[in-house]
Amino acid sequence: MKTGSCHLLATVVITLIAGLAFVKSHTILADDLIPTVSSLNATAEVVFVDAGAVAACLKAARAGALCLSLDRVLNPSGRLANMRDVRWLLGSYGLTGDEQVVIYADDEKTRDAMAAVFYLAGQDRVGRLINSAQVDLTGKGVAGALSRRVLFVGNVRLENLQPAPFGRVSSAQLAEFVSHLNRDPGALFMWPVGYL
Repeated sequence: MKTGSCHLLATVVITLIAGLAFVKSHTILADDLIPTVSSLNATAEVVFVDAGAVAACLKAARAGALCLSLDRVLNPSGRLANMRDVRWLLGSYGLTGDEQVVIYADDEKTRDAMAAVFYLAGQDRVGRLINSAQVDLTGKGVAGALSRRVLFVGNVRLENLQPAPFGRVSSAQLAEFVSHLNRDPGALFMWPVGYL
C-alpha cells in the first residue's frame, strides 16, 4: 500500500473514532435518564416509591417506601393533575427533587407512567425497579402529608413538555414517553393545555 493511501486511511479512521467519541459524549439515552435498576441492594439515600394502590402499600411495602399511587396524579378518566399540583404533592411526601427515587409497581406500565411523571416534574434522578415482584414487602409504606412538608424545587423539564389540545391522557401514553425518551432525549410529552 502506498504511503499516501496509508495516511488517508489513518486519517479517516481517526476522524471516525473521534466522531463516535463526540456523539457518545453528547448523546444521552433514557437508560441514563430513567434507568432500570435490577438490584435491591440500593444505597440508603435511595427513596423507593410504590406506585401501586396506597391501601396495599400502607400494609405491606418495602420498609419506608413512599405510597404514591398513579391515581393521585392521573384519574381513571384520564384527567392529569396540573404540574403545580404534582410538585405540591411531591413536596407533601417530603421530596425536594434532589433525591434519587426508584419507582416500583406490580404493573410495568404503571411503574413507567409514574417514572415519567417524576421525571417531567423535575426529580433529579429517577429509576425504575425491574422484577418488582421480588421486592421485600415485610415493611410498611409511608403516606404523604395533608400539607407540603418541604418545597419541591426540581426544575420542570419544559424541554420535554408540549401543551396538548386535549385534556385527557392515559397511563400508557406516559409509559410510552419513557421508551420515546430512550430513542430521543428531546422527546415531547403532550401535557394538557392549562396544566403546565
